[in-house]
Amino acid sequence: MTTGNRFPAVCLLVSLLLLVSCRNPFRPSLTYNEDDGLLNSSPQKVLENLQRAYQDKDIELYKKLLAPDFRFELLAAEVSAIGIDLNEDGIPDSWWGFDQEIDLTENLFYNGSSDGQYPPPDQIMLRLQIPPENAWDIDPEVGHEDWIVIPCSFDLTLTYLSSSTTITASGVARYYLYKAQNRWYIAIWRDESNL
Repeated sequence: MTTGNRFPAVCLLVSLLLLVSCRNPFRPSLTYNEDDGLLNSSPQKVLENLQRAYQDKDIELYKKLLAPDFRFELLAAEVSAIGIDLNEDGIPDSWWGFDQEIDLTENLFYNGSSDGQYPPPDQIMLRLQIPPENAWDIDPEVGHEDWIVIPCSFDLTLTYLSSSTTITASGVARYYLYKAQNRWYIAIWRDESNL
């Protein structure tokens, strides 16, 4: 057999292999399997997946990263502007819980701002500067001795393609994580930024 006759056979074989395989090796699956051991296997993985949830606008992944007793805590200076009145006493509170966080994040991902000023962004990029493990802290609060505290500088970018608008925020967030049933969760997301 000559070299010129092998080329079509090799092309046909490669084509058949590509057609038979149902998987594109250049585009890995975008689904996240809880059982893969990677989702919440470490505090580092949780924060990496937090970035991914924002980038993919994946509310289901986001929910899996938060503890059922999750709290988002605001700076005192932000409470009057963006605090939520959880106990209906007419005064905005300095934190909100899991349900409010999911509602707010769903709005960000899919519906836009609650005042209608902004539609949902076309692209969201959350970049966390996750420090090395030796810079992490142990939560000093009684009962939280097994909690990990990770301070991260962050950059958040919301991009609106139709109006060529970009909204950015940056600052510092402190993540309090704990382990339950061999999985890590964000228990507290404390905003420490003056935005």
